[in-house]
Amino acid sequence: MVAASQSRRLAVTAGLPARRAMELAIAVSELASNIVKHGVQGEIRVTWEPDTPPHGELIVEAHDVGPPIYDLKMAMTDGYDDRGPIDPALILRRGGLGTGLGAIGRLADKVEYRELEEGKVITARFLVR
Repeated sequence: MVAASQSRRLAVTAGLPARRAMELAIAVSELASNIVKHGVQGEIRVTWEPDTPPHGELIVEAHDVGPPIYDLKMAMTDGYDDRGPIDPALILRRGGLGTGLGAIGRLADKVEYRELEEGKVITARFLVR
């Protein structure tokens, strides 16, 4: 995926170690995948804020115009979507195991969710240390 590889390259340029840059790329890939699976249309933005203490921050924003997330905490629990446990019989049809948002929560320093008039934004922040 182009977005993941480009974000990894930016992360290394910004000073993230190779492993941490790969974690950022995984988050980008998961967010992009969610837009494709669940959104109507969307985009991923990765920005580098070099002045954020201590040594900068990379910000991943996933914007989409799909439906809102009913319960973010539940959706970030592995094996769940935003309404509850995922029925094992539906896993193949829905195209995922329900572990993506939880993985982003474990990899990023901070995850934020905002509903907007035109859709939603999930933001994952990665500090440069």
